[in-house]
Amino acid sequence: MGKDSFYIKLVRDNIIHNFNYIKMSTQKEIIAVVKANAYGHGLKEVVPILVDAGCTYFAVARESEAFEILSLNISKIKILIFETIENFSLLKNFKNLEMVVNSIEELQELIRIKVDPLQLHLKFDFGFARNGFTEKEIEVVKNIIINNNIHFQGAMTHFFSSNTEETISVQNKFLDSIEYIGKEYFNIIHSQNSAATLLGLGDGSTHVRCGISLLGMLDPGIYNNNIKRSWSLSGPIYDIKDFSSLNFIGYERIKNIPVENYHKVAKIKLGYGDGFSKKNTNILCHVNSKEFPIIHISMDTSFILVDDSIKTGDLVEVYRDFEKSNDFLKMDHYEYTTLINNRIPRVVIK
Repeated sequence: MGKDSFYIKLVRDNIIHNFNYIKMSTQKEIIAVVKANAYGHGLKEVVPILVDAGCTYFAVARESEAFEILSLNISKIKILIFETIENFSLLKNFKNLEMVVNSIEELQELIRIKVDPLQLHLKFDFGFARNGFTEKEIEVVKNIIINNNIHFQGAMTHFFSSNTEETISVQNKFLDSIEYIGKEYFNIIHSQNSAATLLGLGDGSTHVRCGISLLGMLDPGIYNNNIKRSWSLSGPIYDIKDFSSLNFIGYERIKNIPVENYHKVAKIKLGYGDGFSKKNTNILCHVNSKEFPIIHISMDTSFILVDDSIKTGDLVEVYRDFEKSNDFLKMDHYEYTTLINNRIPRVVIK
């Protein structure tokens, strides 16, 4: 980590607490979703923490993410890939990899080339407009399973709403479909995402499939004081200049920037090259328990209007208040945390 660098701090004990809380409150095993670099927390940092907590099942969106986990050389874990992989022989080479089957064509091809069905999860879609077997295809799926007498590792669906009535409706359709096909053909059944898990929805599942809640983030409108945040983005001020010596702040002329009540500008090493989008222009950050606006963002640097109380080396925290940041950016916190790329180091603390 370079001098005056920004970094993401991960609180290890909070992640472990969240895992234990969800496991105890649901009395179910957890499939930990760590896609998109563990929602910006850092996949290679988060997975070992969850393994220490007792997690043995992980899920990612893409095979490249699965290979990142494999590179950690952690034994006795399973990795489920949601998207179709490019080369099905990968499943034969890595027995701890599993894949979601998203279409009739995929299912037939996987049977034809004799991929171990205990590495496969069948996905059912009930209006989410993602991949998966539709209600009209359930009869075909049933016939394929029964005619070939195949027992799969799992059956799954995905809730497309945190609305209680819609979630229950999808869950009932899913369970009815599994019963119709024969639930004895599936070792595990999973549907519950973070929202449904914390709302107590998703009866009939054997496993819960959580991502953001394990990391201490909640879907909008859901509150649970037992879930502890684990992520923060911060770094020091590395330079401060008085406006009297400047014509520009970054690439912007000072006369074009609303600088009322300020006469100094501080620089931090965080920019859109790090995934800190220019949409953050004018967002408030925290320095010494006070709020100051970030008024210009370049590729490697951002500029903050500050007062005389701020000094070089003072710690700046961005996105301290997720709710305020969500309102300002018009997006959810797990969207902008995911944008912060690996130019920003992840530092694990207890």
